[in-house]
Amino acid sequence: MSVTTTGPSALTHTGANDTLHRAGIALRGIIAIALGCLAIYYSTNTTLLIGAFGIFALIDGIARVIIALRSTGRDKAWLIHGLEGLVGIALGIVTFRFVGDLIALTWTIAEWSFGIGALTIVFAGVTWGRLRDAWLWMLAGIVLIALGVALLWYTRGGLRTPGIAVGLGALVYGIVSLGIAVRTQHHRA
Repeated sequence: MSVTTTGPSALTHTGANDTLHRAGIALRGIIAIALGCLAIYYSTNTTLLIGAFGIFALIDGIARVIIALRSTGRDKAWLIHGLEGLVGIALGIVTFRFVGDLIALTWTIAEWSFGIGALTIVFAGVTWGRLRDAWLWMLAGIVLIALGVALLWYTRGGLRTPGIAVGLGALVYGIVSLGIAVRTQHHRA
């Protein structure tokens, strides 16, 4: 996760503060936006949505594990990055192995949203005093948890509504992720 530090005790460089991490966050945002557009346009194509989310969860999980492995010893948030990555990879595998319909996909995405959202909020809390953009991470976590709640709520609305809810949630998450990547790049100078 790309971060910008502030204050006298701020880290001058963490493993999470380089170009590769910003690019990873931007890539996640772009993939989430693409998934959101697919989910809205093809809201009833179960196979496409299952594949798209499975690929997104795996790519997102791998990116988060790489961020954790590249974090310096001074960056104690590496464990949170690693846990987020493991959640993403596990749910990506679950998606391909066990999800067969849109309702099951909706519940799987809700689980991913709750897990990643909670860990993102913890990350924001752990780094609040030293990261300039910790509030954006908090916002991303809240958006993910709200997406999980919306998905569980709209599961009762038929097979079309969860696809649209997934799409809208992915679009918002993608935009917030891009905002984090761009804002951090802007403040880095």
